[in-house]
Amino acid sequence: MTEEQHQQRVSREEVRHMAALSRLAVTEEEERLFARQFGEILGHMDRLSRVDTEGVEPLYSPLGHAAATRPDEAANRRERAEILANAPETDGEYFVVPRIV
Repeated sequence: MTEEQHQQRVSREEVRHMAALSRLAVTEEEERLFARQFGEILGHMDRLSRVDTEGVEPLYSPLGHAAATRPDEAANRRERAEILANAPETDGEYFVVPRIV
């Protein structure tokens, strides 16, 4: 299939159906855009499915070892002033936020 044929795989009616299932309102312009984009995505997936992976071991994780762990111990790792330093407003001890009634 050519690049253009992949773009035609999703119709505007299918986009409308997906939008309705997702409870989204889409314009006609968005329908055309999404149909093209979905077609491009499906075309890319088709290309990936044609890649020869014979003899390639599956990669389940990029890490070849167990994750490093540490004991779960409570600790104060930061000082109050450091935590409050980037707050928009504080009273020196706590964050000050707008009152919601």
